[in-house]
Amino acid sequence: MKQKAYLFFLTVLFISQQSNAQEGLFLGGGLSAHLPSDGFKPDNFGFNDVANVGGGASIGTLWFFNPILSLGSEFGYSYFLKDKTTWNQEQRGEINVNYQSFNLSAQGNFYLNEEEVRPYLGVSFGLYYLRNMLNFDSNYVGSTNDASVSYISKTFHAGFGPEIGVLFETGKKEMLMLSTRYTIIPNITAEYHPEDQVTTNPHGKQNHWSISLKYFWDK
Repeated sequence: MKQKAYLFFLTVLFISQQSNAQEGLFLGGGLSAHLPSDGFKPDNFGFNDVANVGGGASIGTLWFFNPILSLGSEFGYSYFLKDKTTWNQEQRGEINVNYQSFNLSAQGNFYLNEEEVRPYLGVSFGLYYLRNMLNFDSNYVGSTNDASVSYISKTFHAGFGPEIGVLFETGKKEMLMLSTRYTIIPNITAEYHPEDQVTTNPHGKQNHWSISLKYFWDK
């Protein structure tokens, strides 16, 4: 998995270096709000049952082949708080849960016109580093009812995300992008660790919606 991560990083770096030799390269970044999802099967126990609305930030590049096609790269971070209903353990002890991720991805966009306001369709592909933490301090430490548990799950996964948005040209060398993306991170499975009597990632996939506002400027 580490070799795949290095290969992906070198690929994105190569794309960025090639873009530096072209016109139409923009640098930028932005902020986003994230909504956890368990896909389109609401009856399943999924990510939206264990996590709550979160936020994130990103930096990246945007390179235009022409006014209707662009290629970009992104390095992002996101953070999800625990769902207080699912993790309600007030009568048994104190529990801390959070879900963090870092992503390195490439994205292609197709713009529906060449005007100053351009709706677009896009898709991103990338590598996600997930860091899920749970720490439960039981009120019954030392007794047979002690259910204290603590773990940090650290895993790499490939993911992708279809996106729709609007680009606003705010000047000859500046632009804003408002977008909605649905990030899909498959192949996350629950793992039972008998030595600790704990199951990590019981929710499975960590799919989520995001709404982002990004600012880019001509280098």
